[in-house]
Amino acid sequence: MKLSMRKSIAAVSAAALVAAGVLVSVPAANAAAPTCTTDKAALETCTGTLANGAGYVFKVPFNFKGTMFFWEHGFRATYPGVSAVPKGVEEITPASQSTGKDITKEMMLAGYGVAAYDGTDKGARGWNNTSRVEMLKEVIDTAMEKYGAKIKKKVVYGSSQAGAILTPFIEKYPTYADSVGILAGNTPSPADSIQSACDIFYILSVFADPTIKGCAAFGVKGPAGHGASVAELLKVVALLKAWEVNYGAPGLQYPAALKGSPIPQRSALLLTGLLSGVPTKSAHMDGISTSTLVPEHSINATVAILENMGEAVATGVLAGQSMSEITGPGFYDNTKTNWAALLDEADSGRYNLGLSGDEGIAAMLGVLSMAPRVTGDAAAIAKFKALDKSSFTSTKPTILISNEADRLVFAGNSSRYVDRKREVYEKALSAWEKTRTGKKPIWNTLALYAMTPEIYTKFLATGAPDLKAAPAVSGVGHQSFTTKQMKAWVDMLAVAAKSGKVPTNAYVQYIAEKVPYLNGDIDYRPADLKYDFGY
Repeated sequence: MKLSMRKSIAAVSAAALVAAGVLVSVPAANAAAPTCTTDKAALETCTGTLANGAGYVFKVPFNFKGTMFFWEHGFRATYPGVSAVPKGVEEITPASQSTGKDITKEMMLAGYGVAAYDGTDKGARGWNNTSRVEMLKEVIDTAMEKYGAKIKKKVVYGSSQAGAILTPFIEKYPTYADSVGILAGNTPSPADSIQSACDIFYILSVFADPTIKGCAAFGVKGPAGHGASVAELLKVVALLKAWEVNYGAPGLQYPAALKGSPIPQRSALLLTGLLSGVPTKSAHMDGISTSTLVPEHSINATVAILENMGEAVATGVLAGQSMSEITGPGFYDNTKTNWAALLDEADSGRYNLGLSGDEGIAAMLGVLSMAPRVTGDAAAIAKFKALDKSSFTSTKPTILISNEADRLVFAGNSSRYVDRKREVYEKALSAWEKTRTGKKPIWNTLALYAMTPEIYTKFLATGAPDLKAAPAVSGVGHQSFTTKQMKAWVDMLAVAAKSGKVPTNAYVQYIAEKVPYLNGDIDYRPADLKYDFGY
C-alpha cells in the first residue's frame, strides 16, 4: 500500500515539476534516485547510477506518447589499446558508426521516451552478458518506478553484442517488453561467429605468418591476457598493412610446399575470407567494378575482404579474449574442421580467377587440410558453445535489421536467428494443430536488410581503388545505417509493441519504397554463417 502510494505521488509530482522546469529526484528500487532537468523545449533528461555504479540516462519529451525505448549498446573493451574505454553512457539511441549521427532528435519529435545505460559491471566490460541481463532489468525497473503508468509500452532494442543479451533477457523476463529490436546483432551462441574469427588467424598462420597463434593464445585473465591477444592482433595488422600496399601480388612464402608456386598471396587472402564468411563487398569495394589494376571482379572482392578484415579480427580479438576469460583457455578447436566444405561451390566458381583457378584452390585446400590442427580443451569448448544459451521461445514481436555486407557481425546472424525462431514456432504450431486448443501460435519475427548500391567503387587515375572516397551510402560497415533506415526500424518496433505483431509483408514493402536501400523482400536471405554448433 505504501509503495503504491509512493509511486502515485512520484508520478504526479514528476509531471508537475517537469512543467515547472526544475530539478526532481525520484526514488528507485535498486538504482540511485535519478536527477532530472527540463530544458526550454520541455525535454526531461534524467541521469543516475545503477546498484553496481553504472550510469544510466532517460530522455522523455513533452509530447511523450507512452512508448519507452530501452537501448542496449554493443561490445566495449575493458582495457585501452585497441579501442577507447568508455567513460560513461555513450549511446542513448541507435547511431551510425560511419557518420556518428544518432536518431535521438527524431525519436523525441515522434514522442518516444528513450533510456540507455553504460554496460560496465564494476569497471568490467567485455562479454559481461550475464550481468547486463540483470542491469537492463534494473534500468527498466527504475524507469517504471519514476514514470509509472505514463509508460504504456516498452521496447528493448540494441546493437551488435546486444543480440546475445536481449535474446536471453526477454526469455527470462517476458513481461519487461512489448517488442524486441536487434540491430546488426549477434545471434546466440556467439561461438558460431567467433569460431570463424579464430579460423582467420589459423589460416593466415598457414599461408602468411607461422608465428600467429591466434585464439589458441587466449585465456589468461586480466591485462596480461589482453596484452597477449593484442600481440596476436598486431601480427595480422602487419600483414594487412603490407597487402594494402601491394594488394597481395607477391607469391606465397608459406607454407614451404607452395613457396615458388604461381599462387599470389592475394589468392590466400581471398580464400581466407571466403572460408570464414568475410563479406566480398566493403565500404569502397562493390565486388563488381574493374580497372587497370583491378582487372576482374574477384580482385575487387579480394580488396573488399582486405578492407573488411581489419575490423573483423580487431573486434574478434577483443570479444574472443573476453569470452576466454569465461571459458578458460582452449575454447578454439579445429581438429574436425573440413576446410573444403567451408568453401561454397558457387564462390569457388565466381571467384575462380582470384583464387588462381581450380589448381590453385586444390593446392591451397590441400596444404590447409594437412597443416597441424589446434586441439582445444573439452571443458572450455563446451562453455564456449553454451555462452548466452537461449531457447528462442519468446513470442514477443521481434524485428532485426542488418547490413547486407556487415564486416563484423555478419548478416548470416539474422538468418540464423530466424531459423532458430522458425524451428520453435513450427513445433508449437504442430502441437497446436493436434489439439486445436488454446491460442494459435503466430509467426512474430521479421528480419530487415539494408542493401548496397549495385556499383559504387571509385578509382584513382592510377587505376587503384580510392579507399579514401566516401563509403557506400548503404549496406556496408557495422552498425552503419542511414537515419531513415534506423527511424523506420524504430517506428516498426513501436507499432509492433502496440499491436503485438510484426508488420505485414505489405507494410514492409510500403516502407521500403520510401526508405532508400531498405529491402522490401521479407524472404531475402544472406549468406549463412559457416558454423552451426547448435546446443
